[in-house]
Amino acid sequence: MHASSCFQINGQFIKLGPRHAGRIVTVVVIEDTHFRILHGEDELAVRPRKNPGLITRLYVKGMGTKRDCQGSPDGKPSKNS
Repeated sequence: MHASSCFQINGQFIKLGPRHAGRIVTVVVIEDTHFRILHGEDELAVRPRKNPGLITRLYVKGMGTKRDCQGSPDGKPSKNS
């Protein structure tokens, strides 16, 4: 999540508050009507969806996302990065 604790999903901006700034969150769609935002197993928020259309692309941007999304078992960047 951005340092301002605001992120965008499916064209909708969601703000969680400064205490959640910089966290890596998971967004789950609940029955096409709501977004559930999780940090680990903790539920941070549930927000209604304003755009019920399909989510067709995933683009992650933010501090540390390139390394964090890499998926290497030891958490280190590859030599090709």
